[in-house]
Formats: sequence, structure tokens, C-alpha cells
Amino acid sequence: MTKLHKSFAFALTFALAGLATSANAVENRKTICVHDHQTRVIEVVYPEGNRLPCEVQYTKSEGTKTLWSAKNKAGYCENKAAEFVGKQTAWGWSCDLAENSDMKEEATAQ
Repeated sequence: MTKLHKSFAFALTFALAGLATSANAVENRKTICVHDHQTRVIEVVYPEGNRLPCEVQYTKSEGTKTLWSAKNKAGYCENKAAEFVGKQTAWGWSCDLAENSDMKEEATAQ
């Protein structure tokens, strides 16, 4: 699969996974991006365990910043995160959706 197609497929999967509804609390969605010896974390955070409010947080060695947030537009954070992951892959980063919530601490400790 070409890099562009892989990037689009990943972004679409990320966005759709974030929009899925559930009776349970919503879990944060984390993507780990690696390039050379550097690691970045792009995470959709749900502070109250619901779809809203939400934040897109970006973590690198200098620290964590909130890039986008939403209080009343469902899907906004998921879409912004997917777009940003697409940009990262276009810039040469290798990005994968994380399975474990402890990976953010491991990635930033490097």
C-alpha cells in the first residue's frame, strides 16, 4: 500500500473509531508516531469519560500541549487528530494507534 493510501486509511480508521458510540465510558485514543530516534504522541482525551468535552493533546520531548478542544461538536477532536496524524505520516513519521494507556509515559520518557 502506498504511503498516501496507508495514511488515509489510518486517518479514516482513527476517526471512525473515535465516533463509535458505547454505553460505557469513552476511552482516550492515542497514536504513537516515531521518526529516527524521536517519538510523538497524539491523543484524543475525554476528561469526563464522555464524547464531550474532548481535547487533542500533542506530546513530544518538550512537553504536552493541547492543540484543539471541543465542548459541543461531537467528532471534532477525532477529526482534528486524524488530520494531524495524516500530516505526521506525510512528513515521514510512522504512526500507529496505541493499545495501552501506559505508552504515553513510556514514549515521553525517551
